[in-house]
Amino acid sequence: MRLPVFTSLRGYRAGWLRGDAVAGLTVWAVLVPEALAYASIAGVSPVVGLYAAPGALILYAAFGSSRHLVVGPMAATAALSAAAVGQVAAGKSGAFAALTVALAITTGVLALAAGLARLGFVANFISEPVLKGFIVGLALTIIVGQVPKLLGVGKGSGDFFSQLWYLLAHLGEAGWLTVLVGLGSLAIVLVLRRLAPVVPAPLVAVLAGILAVHISGLQKHGVEIVGHITGGLPAFGLPRVPAADYLKLIAAKLIGDGISGLA
Repeated sequence: MRLPVFTSLRGYRAGWLRGDAVAGLTVWAVLVPEALAYASIAGVSPVVGLYAAPGALILYAAFGSSRHLVVGPMAATAALSAAAVGQVAAGKSGAFAALTVALAITTGVLALAAGLARLGFVANFISEPVLKGFIVGLALTIIVGQVPKLLGVGKGSGDFFSQLWYLLAHLGEAGWLTVLVGLGSLAIVLVLRRLAPVVPAPLVAVLAGILAVHISGLQKHGVEIVGHITGGLPAFGLPRVPAADYLKLIAAKLIGDGISGLA
């Protein structure tokens, strides 16, 4: 009896290996900076993105059915995670990372249960205007949360309009060197995508930033950097989160992930 594992590799031909190796390296080159950035959007340390990405890839390769689907983090999922965890973690010092792990476990269990129950038809009841409104609103929320990092100013709190007003009111505090680094990184991505689309532009931008910090010591001139990241893998095990917090996370993810998956 064959186990339903790595079924997409059945009938695999040796001649495909070279092309798949190039494709794998390309995905890796894009995935690394994406994982770092989306972990920050989710409100956890950037290294958490590197921890999480390989697990998703290996699990889908083992149990998925498509040879062409790209599995990786999403900005929408990261933003929804930060919003859901932020509500539960309010007033709990140091609990954000543990609650994020609990949220991931909760989401996985709910997705597995929904798949076994064949609840995909529920998506047909969500209207297109609601879906578009969700996508646009989420995009604006992500933008207003990331632009302060591009300008080197503090991030406001509250809803979208409160954060936008705070940003506009503090534009005068923008650091010219931070803006230069941010716009330079953006220029690298846009130029390479146009002139050399086969080159992993996000990875080149990340490497250029690392090199600039190492050579010029930009952090000494007001440019914020990630700082020291502890090496090694985290300890495996369930997060120390009260059962009541799991119940609070379920409601948020039943709605948020359902719409995010459709988007």
